[in-house]
Amino acid sequence: MSRDVWGDLNVFYMGYGSMLREHFARLCDELERSRSRPRDYLSWLERKNDVLTKLRKAMGVDVLPEREVKAEVVGRVERKGYVLEKVVLETIPGLYVSANLYVPLKLEKPAPAVLRVHGHWPHAKHQDAVQATCIGLALRGYVALALDKVGYGERRYQGHWEGYVLPSVGLTLQAIEVYDNMCAIDYLQSRREVDPERIGVTGASGGGNQTMYLAALDDRVKVAAPVCSAEVFEDQVTSGRCFCECIPGMLKFANVPDILACIAPRPLLIVSGILDETFPITSARKAFSRVKHVYELMGCGDKVAMYESYAPHGYNREMREAVYRWFDRWLMGVERDCREPSVVVEPPDSDALKCFHNGLLGKGETLFSIYNARYDSLKRFAKLSPEEYLKHREELKKHIVEDVFGGFPDKTDLDARIHKVEHLDQITMEYVSFRSEWDILIPAILLRKGDEFEEAHVFLTPSGKSTLFADRRVREAVESGSLAILIDYRGVGETDYDESIVAKNSLVLGRHILGMRVFDTLRTVDYLAFRGFLRKRLIVHGFSEAGLIALFAAALDSRIDEVEVERLLASYRMGRSLAQPPSLYPPRILLYADIPEAAALVAPRRMLIRKPVDSSGAVLNFEDAGKVFDFTIRVYEALATRDAFRIEV
Repeated sequence: MSRDVWGDLNVFYMGYGSMLREHFARLCDELERSRSRPRDYLSWLERKNDVLTKLRKAMGVDVLPEREVKAEVVGRVERKGYVLEKVVLETIPGLYVSANLYVPLKLEKPAPAVLRVHGHWPHAKHQDAVQATCIGLALRGYVALALDKVGYGERRYQGHWEGYVLPSVGLTLQAIEVYDNMCAIDYLQSRREVDPERIGVTGASGGGNQTMYLAALDDRVKVAAPVCSAEVFEDQVTSGRCFCECIPGMLKFANVPDILACIAPRPLLIVSGILDETFPITSARKAFSRVKHVYELMGCGDKVAMYESYAPHGYNREMREAVYRWFDRWLMGVERDCREPSVVVEPPDSDALKCFHNGLLGKGETLFSIYNARYDSLKRFAKLSPEEYLKHREELKKHIVEDVFGGFPDKTDLDARIHKVEHLDQITMEYVSFRSEWDILIPAILLRKGDEFEEAHVFLTPSGKSTLFADRRVREAVESGSLAILIDYRGVGETDYDESIVAKNSLVLGRHILGMRVFDTLRTVDYLAFRGFLRKRLIVHGFSEAGLIALFAAALDSRIDEVEVERLLASYRMGRSLAQPPSLYPPRILLYADIPEAAALVAPRRMLIRKPVDSSGAVLNFEDAGKVFDFTIRVYEALATRDAFRIEV
């Protein structure tokens, strides 16, 4: 089907790249309005308990082992006014944490301690602002502990950005960070120099979020000072943040101010930069206003405050001095000069700060090994015999739709429209659109030779429908007398949107983007039915990442008679590396099914898997593919339809 003389393949006269941003904003607004507001002290306590219970579950904190932190001091350096100890903590068994402990010289009695956590800073605990905070605190009589967060500093080898896979096994990056920080408090409380009842925490940006979650979940934190991190999520729906700041489904039960308010009645100082473009001051002020309301309900309005610095994103000297003043007031009970003296920090690559000199660098657990260990421990539906599995397929479908995808919305009017019709070599091309949800438009191209077809084919690809027009399989389907519909599911083609931001926002909103796109595919089937185009057979084709969309759509909708996928991710188990996008890893999927168990939901209908790939994107050989899909094959055999399932490599 040559098309040199025809215009572009867009349905709309200009791209609709803002569609998903507007959709997420609408979902944020609906969720915000659905949550109850505390009216008084007792109603807040009830809400707080509900928020913290759901937060722990959403984060996966309780999935991690009971804490038994091990610590080793591997070096000691004396500086003017303080001693710096290099400490290695082992939190999760085999997961090593590099940390620096700053202890004032000549302590006469146990002192208050402050845990200094960091955000996405290139030098982690060695960052100038982190060192300056710890030195400034030590010179004021505090014990300060700074540690590298997972995947940063000396722990870079453990991985961080790859943490988007963790929700699939019921874990999160934030859970590991909170767990490490709880272990850090365990360690501080074990030190004779520390008063275990006077512990504070502070950090900026991602460190501010760590401060918030740790203080909300751990009452041992007596004072908290998150810096350049307070916000209301609906104002930040386009930015996406790091996955360590995205808690699955959090907006269904809480916004950021609700988590901050859970720190009450303990003292909380929110520090923000007026020029901060990452966490804008307007959003921070909204958050503070909501948090202050709760503190006042509890009769402790004097224990919450906001400090604004005319500065951009960071943790500058002025901000640090505001935090010193707050800690002095609530941890030491004193008022004194809070000016930070001139401090000398070590170069970021200084051996004086490094902890992994004893061969630990690159050894021990990583995010991938933690993920795979959790994967192996889960009792999914594959643990059943094929016969038992077949009895529970409807239960599995319900889990996938409700707990993994976050539910499907009520169906609205399709608002089906034909925008343009063209004719090319006896082929009729219709440029059409329909609504998957009332604010989600699906542009599509319908191709057919006449109206006497019996088969309909749906084609999905992450590169958008325009790239499918010249595809051999589309051409063969149409020329054989079938109908083909090429769609741009949400976030690709004419509604293209940043894939990482899509995954993050949908994760926090509690309706994962993979489920949203499966719903778009099912609505495409509705559209074909509306047009009278569902006749003898319906085949759905998915290429690359869209293979998983096609597979889940077929698994959930029996109107789909056959599914063909190419370069499908064969299993969620992690291989040597990760090349798959975050949109393929919905939360909690592996509590129920890996991809082969989901594929078995299609049985006894026909399925063809071409060139299945592993997590690194490498094509599996025929033998390995057969092993991965052994469960699927056994289910087809149990239904006496083995020939309906094929793998081609």
